Amino acid sequence: MHYWITLVSVVVSDLITKKIAEVFLSERAYDPLPFLKLFLIHNRGAAFGILSESPDALRIPLLILTPLVALVITLIYASKTEDKTTKVIMGMIAGGALGNLYDRIFLGEVRDFIHLHVGDLYWPAFNLADASITLSITALVLMHIKKS
Repeated sequence: MHYWITLVSVVVSDLITKKIAEVFLSERAYDPLPFLKLFLIHNRGAAFGILSESPDALRIPLLILTPLVALVITLIYASKTEDKTTKVIMGMIAGGALGNLYDRIFLGEVRDFIHLHVGDLYWPAFNLADASITLSITALVLMHIKKS
């Protein structure tokens, strides 16, 4: 149950924040913190724009198949463990993958709007789904290091 609750929470939160970004950030940027800029961009590729310039015949199948594989792997992994933390982490990965998959299927591109920066040096734009995936993979690595 932890897996499914987390997955649904991430997908819903991701889609709501992307809709809010469309409404408030499509024509204007906001700088709420010295290292944070919020403005909407559309990403046709994978994380950090990878594959965005690739031909559609290659890009589209990869960008649709990868989240589906992630969903299957995380579901199997979550179902084989009794650890609630691991189930939540797997739900975060799956939820992030499905949030971006929704955008790719229904919009043809992913809505990104979070831009971290130091001065003029910007990290590639991302969204809540990307953050969920990144944080959950980081947690998995830290859990593995702690067990070693």
